[in-house]
Amino acid sequence: MDLITPLQLSSLEPVGQGAQKLVFRHPDDPRVLVKVVNPRFIERRDRKDRFYQKRRRIGHHRAFAREMIEHLASRALTPGRLAPCPHIQNILGVVDTDLGAALLVEAVLDEDGNLAPTLRDLVESGRHGHRSRQALETFLDWALTSNVLINDLSADNLAWHPDGHFVMIDGLGDRAGIPIRAVSPWLNRLYKRKKIRQLREEIGMEKGPGRSRKAVAVAIAIILALLGLIATQLELLLE
Repeated sequence: MDLITPLQLSSLEPVGQGAQKLVFRHPDDPRVLVKVVNPRFIERRDRKDRFYQKRRRIGHHRAFAREMIEHLASRALTPGRLAPCPHIQNILGVVDTDLGAALLVEAVLDEDGNLAPTLRDLVESGRHGHRSRQALETFLDWALTSNVLINDLSADNLAWHPDGHFVMIDGLGDRAGIPIRAVSPWLNRLYKRKKIRQLREEIGMEKGPGRSRKAVAVAIAIILALLGLIATQLELLLE
């Protein structure tokens, strides 16, 4: 696989797309996917906010940065060791393409070499059985206890690996302007509990519980997280 020559993607059909990204199979290696920023997202963002790229140092690539940060965060507890996380799609690098900078990621494939089904595919086709249900609980336990930040835990973002576990292929990171959850594990878990509850509702595993919140506790957690963030920044400035 050539990692130097820019990839030509504009003539290819994407295998997946969202509001912010287009996903292509790598033209030289079907085991690899190429994620680029959706040109329509760039057009909408520039039309909505003409100074967006001036204020955002990495411009339209914020989604890539969020994904890469969580990729590294998942390995932060095991520095210097081979410890890939089986529940996060592996990032292989950054390359240039005729559609702009792109992320190379390891594709989650089925036994036949096709893109693996998502959790939504399993549910809608009636294939979400005992094995995948147990695997989903394992994934949700990991999601809740890990230090990884999640912003979109939907059934479309979980791919079923043929080895019998789920892999999150999108929706990582914190979209908030101030990354409060990054400095507050408690608030991060609280947010992920909400996302897990929504996922269960989405696939019909349970009815939605009451939406009463402990507003005071949440407010206190946010304040403490902000104070922690400020303290961290001051520590960096004083080094």
